[in-house]
Amino acid sequence: MKRISSKATVYLIDGSNFSRSFWDNLRSGKPDALETEFLNWLDAVSRLEVLSVSSFRVVFDGEFRHVRALANPSMTVYFSGRESADDFLLERAYFLTMEGVRCVIVSNDREIREKASGEKVASMTCDSFYRLCDSELRKESK
Repeated sequence: MKRISSKATVYLIDGSNFSRSFWDNLRSGKPDALETEFLNWLDAVSRLEVLSVSSFRVVFDGEFRHVRALANPSMTVYFSGRESADDFLLERAYFLTMEGVRCVIVSNDREIREKASGEKVASMTCDSFYRLCDSELRKESK
């Protein structure tokens, strides 16, 4: 994939996986600060014209914690609580797919992506998502 799709899509993002694996490789800091930095980046991504009809649902592992103060109607942040974030992502992706909604799971977790594929749900790695979105951010900033 060379460009991010401009079709309306619900991106189901494994926030803990993204911020603690790929994002952590780009930045250094405490997990909560990395989560906030990732969400701030995603806020900029969600405002790209090419993604204006899409929405972003970020799932973090564990209980609620304050990670971001700014509101953004196209972004929703969830905390899995006692439920597995993997199960949370897969359940919602399966439901959306059954309802005819285009969705993509974004995770570096191969097991999640394989399970998604088995249910005919699209997925991509955090690295791929980051590169495609970062490319669009650079285009719009020119």
